Amino acid sequence: MQVLPIQEPDLEAIGTFLHEHLSKRIAPQAWSDSLRHRWAGSQPNFGMQLLTDEGHRVGVLCAVYSDQVVNGKPERFCNPHSWCVLDEHRHASINLVLAVLRQRDYHFTMFTPNPKVAQVFMGLRFRLLDDGLLYFPNLPRLWPSAAGSFVEARKDHIAARLQGPALAEFEAHRNIPWLNFVAFGCPGDTCLAIYKRGRWKRMACAMLGHLSDPQAWQRHGHLLRQHLLGRGMPVSRIESRFVPAAPPLAYRTRRTQPKLVSTRTLSDAQVRDVYSELMALDI
Repeated sequence: MQVLPIQEPDLEAIGTFLHEHLSKRIAPQAWSDSLRHRWAGSQPNFGMQLLTDEGHRVGVLCAVYSDQVVNGKPERFCNPHSWCVLDEHRHASINLVLAVLRQRDYHFTMFTPNPKVAQVFMGLRFRLLDDGLLYFPNLPRLWPSAAGSFVEARKDHIAARLQGPALAEFEAHRNIPWLNFVAFGCPGDTCLAIYKRGRWKRMACAMLGHLSDPQAWQRHGHLLRQHLLGRGMPVSRIESRFVPAAPPLAYRTRRTQPKLVSTRTLSDAQVRDVYSELMALDI
């Protein structure tokens, strides 16, 4: 058995392997395209693959790499996901994980493990991220917003409203078709929201996956809520670790999907869902 890095020429075959053995709901091309985002200045690989001595692929652990700015400081992330090994070769599964985790100077995140996989990674010094969820109504505002306030959801106009890391986040994700973007706030005090459409209790729901500036959200979140209501979504969902305080009338519950991180320096609030399989895949 050999553990080798996944490189660019392997991606089509990796997509087919994951479609056949992990999830047929995701097309082979969608699997391979999810790994092609160039979110890191240095891309060492696209994960690891397990091959027999005859060269047959029997296992895969994908990885998304990214360079992110956290509190004004550049940080390097590795996001392993989609761990799939054929049953007869499960004894060698851990070799894929160790090959990824031996890479130095990364914060490691894993956002979609099943409970058994989560236990394995917790044994490798990962910790669970806070699992608080908030559902809240998108209420109309009864009094005028501050002068200069804006909401912009047209892709061709959003970039002009953003700067710094928020602009980089938008440009990195803007061509992913299942993601929706809204820039809102005031000039010099702007937030970028990224969300997917979903449903909660038979209602259309905005599943907020990212807020570029939680403090700006606290000041101007009413602009986003009113916008989403106008788009036919009476309710929104967000993880509580992403916001300093719950919006009005929020319903608190718990996320059932484990999310894990291995980092020595970052808090839960500093670990975001951008630049991960949650954005790169329609899941």
